[in-house]
Amino acid sequence: MRTLGIEIFYWIENWSGDQVAYFSRARATGFDAVEISLVTGPDIDIASYRAELERFDLQVYCSMGLPEDKDITSPDATLRKAGVEYLKRCLATAAQLGSPILGGLPYAPWLYFPDPAAMPGHRERAAEAIREVADVAADLGIFITLEIINRFETFMFNTVAEGLQFLQSVDHPAVRLQLDTYHLNMEESHLGDAIREAGDQLAHFHVAASNRKLPGQGHIPWAEIRQALDEIDYQGGIVIECFPNPNAETGRTVNTWRPLVSDYDVEAMAAAQYMRQALIE
Repeated sequence: MRTLGIEIFYWIENWSGDQVAYFSRARATGFDAVEISLVTGPDIDIASYRAELERFDLQVYCSMGLPEDKDITSPDATLRKAGVEYLKRCLATAAQLGSPILGGLPYAPWLYFPDPAAMPGHRERAAEAIREVADVAADLGIFITLEIINRFETFMFNTVAEGLQFLQSVDHPAVRLQLDTYHLNMEESHLGDAIREAGDQLAHFHVAASNRKLPGQGHIPWAEIRQALDEIDYQGGIVIECFPNPNAETGRTVNTWRPLVSDYDVEAMAAAQYMRQALIE
């Protein structure tokens, strides 16, 4: 059974906001899981997170991004070493929370673009660092999932084919792919074929409309996606990711220039029902 979740920053204005405070709203609007972010670091109050997860009977997924001073793609060995240690700490936090994955962008700083001539070296260094960290993930029993995002947000890889090529460079069974319908819609010619190409390397799945609104409000071919997920027997998380507030730090970071929802809870509940029918039940 696929598990339906929501990225908790749907409700939160700042990346440093209190994520635990919104777990009750995730449950009340029909979700079985929350995705939390370690974007401000792995040093969180594990006990309070676990208590609220248990209180509302929620599963959890952990995502993250690399700060530039911990950039594992950097030619600076000091930064790479700091990044490797940072990733290990994030993995430890994810494991203590009970997350089966550490996803998002553990492979490069978000919205960072080096000189084009240097890009191959950045990829090679990232693969080497991820391979080292993957041993820790394997020992903890969780996957590192590398989210494939669009060309305007990273240079590392933007299509499933490129993501699989990077996985070959890493060459470790604890590292898998993470797909997102918003990014797939921008970069792939056929969404179903892209999912089938990922196959058993897909370990986490984000959903959003083509315009980054909630699912059901754009032109994503959900029946095509359902068929592809069924064909590869995908049984992981289905997590809605939407940053709808243009007046908040979270929305501005992803260039949300106009409101994407009018009633947060009502529309989240409708999206949950829509996704259950489209991809789960």
